[in-house]
Parts: sequence; C-alpha cells; structure tokens
Amino acid sequence: MRAAGTRHGRPSSGAARALALPLAGAAVALAGGALAAGASLMPEAAANGIPGLDVLRVVVPNGELAGRTMQVSEVGSRLEPAELLARVERAWRGQRGASVVRADGGAWSMLSRQVGDGFETLQLRASSAGGSEGWLTRWGGGQARPQSPAPLAHLLPADARVVRQLLSRDGGDLDARTADTLLGQLPHSIDEAERRIDRHLRRAGFAERRRAAPARGGLGSRDDRARFYRTPGAEVLVTLHAQQQGTGFVLYHVRLSP
Repeated sequence: MRAAGTRHGRPSSGAARALALPLAGAAVALAGGALAAGASLMPEAAANGIPGLDVLRVVVPNGELAGRTMQVSEVGSRLEPAELLARVERAWRGQRGASVVRADGGAWSMLSRQVGDGFETLQLRASSAGGSEGWLTRWGGGQARPQSPAPLAHLLPADARVVRQLLSRDGGDLDARTADTLLGQLPHSIDEAERRIDRHLRRAGFAERRRAAPARGGLGSRDDRARFYRTPGAEVLVTLHAQQQGTGFVLYHVRLSP
C-alpha cells in the first residue's frame, strides 16, 4: 500500500475540502443514519450562517484531519442547489473580511469560506426528491485529541494508493467507537478493484455482511458500489467509485466498543 504525501506534511485547504465529501458519505452509509438521529431544523442552521437549509444533521461529530478538529453534517433544502448556494454566498460575502471560494465539479457545487484559522465548506447536488442535498464541513477550528491510527495496510492490495487516513470518534471516552477512514485509488477497473479488495478483506478474517442493493445513481450502481464486512470487534465499509483512470475508494474501518 502506497501513501501519497502532502507538502510539508500538511494538506492544503483544497485537499481538506476535497476529503470532506467521501468521509461524510462513508460515515452515513456505515452508520445507517444512527449518527444522524438528531436533526436540526432551519432556525439553528440559519443561526450558523447557512440560510435556506431545512435540515442539518451531524454525522461526524468529532473528526480529525491533519491534527485539526473536523465536523461533518448532512444538509437538505427545498431550494435548488444554485438558488441555495447563491443565498449562502451573499450571506458569507456580506461579512467583513470574507474570503469565499465557489467551484463546480460534476453533479456537485461547492462553496467554502475561511473562518478564523479553519474552513467551512458547503457541498450540494440536486436531490432526486427535489431541492438540494449535501454536506457541510467545518475543519481546523482547534487541535484534535491525539489518536493512534489503526494499522490497515493489510486490508488493501499492494498497489492501492492511499491519499489520506482520517480518524474520528463517536461517543465518550469509555463507550466510544473509533473509526479510521482510508481514501485513495486503485489502478484497475471498478470490477477488478472490487475483487481485489474483497479478497484482501476475507484473508484478513472479515466476512461480508450484506450486498448493497442496486440503486440508480447511488451506491450499488454500475459506477458506484458499497460492500460491508464484519469481524469480531470491527466493521468495514468499502465504497468504490469508477474514474476515468482507475477506481477511487473509501475504506471506513470501525473499532467497536467492548
């Protein structure tokens, strides 16, 4: 397994924003919505400087990236992405000393601003039910609690290129579930990448829990897949995303509480 380095050992703000989406998606798929049990409606979201949101659910409350704290929330709105981003952009740019960046990539649109020594990023796409859906990520607001990443190299093929390993905790000190997330790429088609990762996980003692049901445009479709595995004391979710060259993956490894 090869790891990709970052300049001076610290990711750029762009790298931090790019990693927020797959981390959040992995957390939601593995937890099955358990971390998102408490929904915050529009008044609280608006109070946080995000006008136009109808739902804001925290899915990664105590994440860590490059030694800094990170929180990821699932968001939803009845507004279309362009209209919602325009509202938020006006609100953010109206604040004194605002530093705001907007970008588009595929089905997703992103708006990011600097807040103190950290960044706040809103990523949106059109929802199949109408309106918008996406993620709100807050990164860099403070120093994260030191944690030791799990050794996960044996779960991936030798030619897997890991971009970053992320850490997060769910719960208190005594009953916490600790999670490690690997984000990276394999130089193979999605079919071959799926076979190789499945083989490595089974060799490591994991058994598949269930296959994700096919869903048009979602995980389980031809170009986006998810597979779940379990072994005593740990669970693994792998999501695969077909790319023009190779396959992107997110491996989400949860160490369960005793």
